[in-house]
Amino acid sequence: MSEGESSIPLPEVSAPELSVDTMTSITEELSSDAYEGRAPGTAGEEKTIKLISERFAAAGLEPGNGDSWYQDVPLVSIEAEKVTPLAITGGSEDMSFAYGPEMVVTSYQEQDSIEIADSEMVFVGYGINAPERGWNDYDGVDVKGKTVVILVNDPDFGTESLEGEFGGRAMTYYGRWTYKYEEAARQGAAAALIIHDTAPAAYGWNVVESSWSGPQFYAQTANGGSDQTKANGWIQKSVAEKIFASAGQDLAEQMAAAREKGFKAVPLNTKASVSFDNAIGKMDSKNVIGLLKGKTRPDEYVVYTAHWDHLGRCKPAPDGDDICNGAVDNATGTAALVALAEAHAKAGAGDRSIIFLAVTAEESGLLGSEYYAANPIYPLSQTVGGVNMDAFGMAGPAKNVVVVGKGKSQLDRYLEGALTVDGRVAEAEPTPEKGFYYRSDHFSFAKLGVPMIYFEGGEDLIEGGREAGEALSKDYTENRYHGPKDEYDPNWNWDGVMGDLKVYYTVARMLAMTEDWPNWNEGDEFREARDKSRAGN
Repeated sequence: MSEGESSIPLPEVSAPELSVDTMTSITEELSSDAYEGRAPGTAGEEKTIKLISERFAAAGLEPGNGDSWYQDVPLVSIEAEKVTPLAITGGSEDMSFAYGPEMVVTSYQEQDSIEIADSEMVFVGYGINAPERGWNDYDGVDVKGKTVVILVNDPDFGTESLEGEFGGRAMTYYGRWTYKYEEAARQGAAAALIIHDTAPAAYGWNVVESSWSGPQFYAQTANGGSDQTKANGWIQKSVAEKIFASAGQDLAEQMAAAREKGFKAVPLNTKASVSFDNAIGKMDSKNVIGLLKGKTRPDEYVVYTAHWDHLGRCKPAPDGDDICNGAVDNATGTAALVALAEAHAKAGAGDRSIIFLAVTAEESGLLGSEYYAANPIYPLSQTVGGVNMDAFGMAGPAKNVVVVGKGKSQLDRYLEGALTVDGRVAEAEPTPEKGFYYRSDHFSFAKLGVPMIYFEGGEDLIEGGREAGEALSKDYTENRYHGPKDEYDPNWNWDGVMGDLKVYYTVARMLAMTEDWPNWNEGDEFREARDKSRAGN
């Protein structure tokens, strides 16, 4: 038992029969071409939120926002058009790199046109300013109006242990692309280019190209993003090698230097130019919210989260298919919300209320969940905790589940209790360097103090073991993730999914039937926020 953990026994909960028909039919429907990849602000969104709300109602939930199933999430859509090649001058040779195969670029600023002209380039290592860790890659350099070139992930990404300035090989938020662009803007940079490298990024260039082409969604702001960099983008590692060589630098040497504390930014004595037009639109996308009201403590809440959105139309596959259907990611999780709503409603109200929250714009940086957390329909101080679901794998039944962020909160006890019935085990994620903890909707709640647990079916398969599980996971990441081939397959084996769904049911049901208020473990980064919210501060 972790220090400070409750001694209240776990409630006894039996999972009812969960509907595989619900899982298959909704996953197939949401990932069909008719939904056009479920991008926010499209006809695909309208069809998606209508389906979810109708199925929530049929399951026996009540609208979760007064008499409405929806919460408006104000977004701006910005799509780069007529993008010029990235031109690099001032080095040993002038160079030009093509939009798409060699670089991608977008803007957070609501400006009709963007021009980066002869902007001095500076290599700022990992682009981190972390005073609490005594680390500042911007120390001693003025990057106002300049183009910063940044490495993905954290300085200690390559270590084997979880010990180091930035959690060893476990990515911290400082390693995420979102942070790097945020810090570049705070430093006054005109543009920020992240060097793509498959291992530390956790995905190939195909994912970058498909995810960063087409409309990009951002939260609406009063200043129209004027405090952000004019341009943010990615460049292939091979492109960076050429730029560094033209600047008389060796990329490998500079990458090694950037891993050391005290690294100093390196002016590249080259200039970057790129321009593009912005197609700008504003909209209210929708979170969908259903509620199963508790019978004895209805003002205490347990929350399920899953994102309904995907990428819409994206870079075409060789066969011309340009719809990123998002069947696994995350039509499966959305279907799970409905299947779980049906099961909980059939079992009858728990002591606490259960919120079923299907959020928008996860693929754009967790925007829907972040908006709900900042503007909660139900107070976060009264939200006991929650369970996040993001992409159910189709590898078949596994002996384990993988917990993203295992050991962070007292919710681990509930998960372990739910697994005991079937003799399964909870294991820490095998690839913490990929930063999954900061890449799904639980993070929006966690950083404001609400204990959230995020777990997935494991890779230690009953048939084939870890070798088979890892091979299937790799195949999905390389060939379907964020691409047009993440499509529904009528031959999928749903046995593993349904076993996992049983665990998702049991964890939330136990939370709904206990008087316990689980917290983050002592010393965790989110513990202080939770303690303050529970104290009414």
